[in-house]
Amino acid sequence: MHGHKEHRSDNYLQQAQEFVNTLSKMCDPIWTLSLHQTFLLLLILGRWLLPIGGEITRDQLSQLLLLFVGTAADILEFTSETLEIENVRNKDALVYAILAVWTWSMLQFPLDLAAASSAKVFHLLLCRHSADLWNIGISLFIQDGPFLVVRLILMGHFRVVNQMLVFFAAKNILIVLLQLYRLVVLSLDFHASLQRRAKSQKGATSCCPCEPSSIRLPSNGLLDGGDLTECL
Repeated sequence: MHGHKEHRSDNYLQQAQEFVNTLSKMCDPIWTLSLHQTFLLLLILGRWLLPIGGEITRDQLSQLLLLFVGTAADILEFTSETLEIENVRNKDALVYAILAVWTWSMLQFPLDLAAASSAKVFHLLLCRHSADLWNIGISLFIQDGPFLVVRLILMGHFRVVNQMLVFFAAKNILIVLLQLYRLVVLSLDFHASLQRRAKSQKGATSCCPCEPSSIRLPSNGLLDGGDLTECL
C-alpha cells in the first residue's frame, strides 16, 4: 500500500510538471500577444452586447466603441514593441513596470463609460466641455502620458533605442502637445464666452446648457429666439 501511494504521488508530480511545461510554452511572446488581443476584443464586444444604461444613447455608444478600437490598437502596440526587446525581457523589474502601466491603461475603458453618463456633475466649464476635458485627462494621465514616460525611460536610462520605439515616442509627444494645446483653446474659448455673456446679460441669471431649468419663460409663455440663442 505504501509503495502504491508513492507511485500515485510520482504520477501526480509528473502531471504537474507537464502542466507547467505546457504553460511555459504558451507564454511564448506570440501567445502572449494573442491573449492580449483576445482580451481587448472581448472587452469591446462585451460592452457592445451589454444593455445600454444611464443616459448613453446608441449614437454615443457607437462613437465610444469606435474610440475603443483605436485605443486598443495603441495599447497592443505598447506591449508588443516594448516586451519584444531582449534587453527589456531580461529585467524582471522593468517587465513588471511595463505590465503595471499596461494594466493602468485598461482603466480608461470603464472610466469612459462612467463619464459618458455623468455630464451634469460640474457647472459652467465642466458642464460645457466635460467630454473634451475627460478625454484630455485620460490621454495625459492614463494612456499617452504614462506610455511616453516608459518609452523615454527605456531610451534614456536603459539605452534601448530602435526605430519603432522612437516612432511611438514621437507619436506620444505629438499627442500630448496637441492635447495641451486643445486644453488651452478650450480655456480661452470659455473665458471669451464668459466675457460675452457678462456684456450681454448684465444682471440676468446665467444659464448653462446642462441646466434647462435655468431658462426663464417670458410672461406670455413664449421663448424668444434671441433668448434661446443666448442660452445655448
